[in-house]
Amino acid sequence: MTAPHDAARRSGTAPITTSDLLRHHRELLGYTQEVFALQHGFSIRAYNEMENGGKVSLSHMRALRDALRMGPQARAQFFRLVTGDAPSLKGLNVSSGVDPTTANWCDSHLAVQDAPAVLLDGGWNAVRFNDAWAELFSEADEMGERAAHPLDHPLNNPMRFCLFHPAASRMLLDYEESWLVTAMCQFVHHFQLYPQNQQLLEIRRRIAADPYLSEVYRNRVREEFTERGVGCVIERDVEERALRVGGRRQTILFTIVVPWHGREYGYQMLTLTPVRNDALRQRHPHPHPEVRHRPSGDRNTVGTTPPTQTLGATGPATAIEEAIQPAAERVQTVGDLLFRYRSRLGMSQEVLSRRPSFPVSPRTYRDWETGRSLPRKKYLPALAAALHMPEAVKGLLHFLITKGDPPTSGIRGGPAIAARSRRWAREHVDDRRQPSPIALMDGAWDVIACNNAYRRLFGHLPEPDPNHPATNGFRYVMFHPDARETLAGWYEEWMIPWMVEFGATLLRHRDRLHAEHAALLEEVEAYPELWDAYTGPVRRELQGRGRAIRFEGDGDGRGLWLPGPDGDPAHRVYQAIRLTSGIPLHGLSYGYNFACLRPYGDPTPGPGRPPAEAGRRTPDGTHDGGPTPFRGARPGKC
Repeated sequence: MTAPHDAARRSGTAPITTSDLLRHHRELLGYTQEVFALQHGFSIRAYNEMENGGKVSLSHMRALRDALRMGPQARAQFFRLVTGDAPSLKGLNVSSGVDPTTANWCDSHLAVQDAPAVLLDGGWNAVRFNDAWAELFSEADEMGERAAHPLDHPLNNPMRFCLFHPAASRMLLDYEESWLVTAMCQFVHHFQLYPQNQQLLEIRRRIAADPYLSEVYRNRVREEFTERGVGCVIERDVEERALRVGGRRQTILFTIVVPWHGREYGYQMLTLTPVRNDALRQRHPHPHPEVRHRPSGDRNTVGTTPPTQTLGATGPATAIEEAIQPAAERVQTVGDLLFRYRSRLGMSQEVLSRRPSFPVSPRTYRDWETGRSLPRKKYLPALAAALHMPEAVKGLLHFLITKGDPPTSGIRGGPAIAARSRRWAREHVDDRRQPSPIALMDGAWDVIACNNAYRRLFGHLPEPDPNHPATNGFRYVMFHPDARETLAGWYEEWMIPWMVEFGATLLRHRDRLHAEHAALLEEVEAYPELWDAYTGPVRRELQGRGRAIRFEGDGDGRGLWLPGPDGDPAHRVYQAIRLTSGIPLHGLSYGYNFACLRPYGDPTPGPGRPPAEAGRRTPDGTHDGGPTPFRGARPGKC
């Protein structure tokens, strides 16, 4: 067994460590350890210990990322290595247009939807939507009431529509339970990460200015987070809701897809698939019509400035600004969560903290509950177990402490998640919805569902086989001999990117690997070519020295060498494809993901054995630019 492998095993099988990352970026700047430490305010001894495997605190992590001039990918990787988590969001990308990667993703997943669908950025601005979405929400303009601000229209910002548009509570039936509280929970999740974001601040001020919305924000949303943890956001995927459409009650299936390239910037695609129409038995007005539907000149004029933007420095404005100060802002804190769950057990702080299995002293626990300090991540399992916290609430506690996504709970959910996945697949994987080959996979890349187009694509391979692409996508790329023949540019375009994702997954779970991931690592080690890639190019990618392809690879043009019409592997044809990926929100806690291979162009005859340079280039050697990307100047329809 090689030395690198021993080191990897000791550090949780991760291909890199904090030491590697610090040393690499310091050397890029041309510093010795001593010079770097003195110039940036560290003691020589303290920095030497950190670069040689010592603990890096969160405050040192922030300072080092800036001092070492780390780029976005390296900063995120450093966060993962120090905390063991992926950052929940690296930022909120507020779009002013549609970049080519996003346009390609929309062509594969949004444009093919018959049901109303919209892609949102991290501020819930509509990036692209289809005709069905535009037609559905045309009723918002026909209900006799107009928005106080143009961004409140559902074709501009569905979150603002749900919160502030006068027509929302008439069109979105079962308004508070099914729509409002859910929307506010997602808003709170973003706002707790980025309380200084101007778009989020504006939304927060407008919530504070409305007594009804403010009451829901401070009470109902707090209750949701306490009872359901992160589940109040994740578990609302694949959920039936109701709309008022054409004077009738229309039940829709609400699904959420996170584009792979936009995962760390809050992107999501909403789809509202009609399920059935029923007679509208009664109107569903807003619970507090005197608050939300009171006559107002401002609320009846499109384009006027929202009232919260004209608030002065005294009177009601002062009260609103004080209401959203950071100290009073958090809907849920670590101390609140600990207090509520301890109170349910009927125990005092002293009694709880003196139980044999409790990890800390009564004084330390008291400091956690009163907010004087935060628990270390290593205490979370014992703390959650002692307080009988559900898994989703434990995930919320993890988020509040680290500001990162917790490690996945497993590689596949239980029966409830399986039922959601089957229904989600009918809307996003089935051939009726998605004509391109697509496969939904779990956290170890076992295929949960795939369409017939995907099976036909690999119809030349016999089943069953544990390495068949319809059985496990990762195993096919790594271990099946056919992958080297079929996947054009196998090493650079397929194996390395997937191995980088595998390495990132191991980093995220380095303290406790899932058994399935550990077994895959054992198999990778058994193949010298794969192990050399894991300890070489993949290591460099994860250190930030490569092309940072983990997320940017979404939407890439790639190629397949497929058997010709006669099925003879000796006579293959080249098929250009657009590879796109994403995450069904209900499977986020288990690492679920999907891959779609959208063909474009006609197959091109080629030699029996695919050329080694095939990949992002066509058989004649020219660069494959793919279909012309959408280059709109503003959000709009497909």
